[in-house]
Amino acid sequence: MEPEKSIIREFLNGGWLVPMVGAAAMLARLISSDTNLSIKEQIKKILTAAIASGIAWFVLEQTDVSGLIKAMTYGIIGVVSPEIIDGIVKIGKSFARNPTNFIKK
Repeated sequence: MEPEKSIIREFLNGGWLVPMVGAAAMLARLISSDTNLSIKEQIKKILTAAIASGIAWFVLEQTDVSGLIKAMTYGIIGVVSPEIIDGIVKIGKSFARNPTNFIKK
């Protein structure tokens, strides 16, 4: 990316497709899964995947990594994003309950 271009302009010029990749990866996961989730839960997972992939785009856009690796990363993040976010929330709640015990570990 050239220094004079803004990251927002880059996102509008093509980066907006990345959340679609993440959402498509989650949709594929949900279609191939045997779990019975409500429509609301499925939509939440798809939106989570899209948001996480979008954040990953903003992080990785500035790095010198091949486009193929970036694309694979966006898809993988989309597939596993609900578990990652659930884990972060669980760690945050554990810390909030007892911060001193959490720091000692």
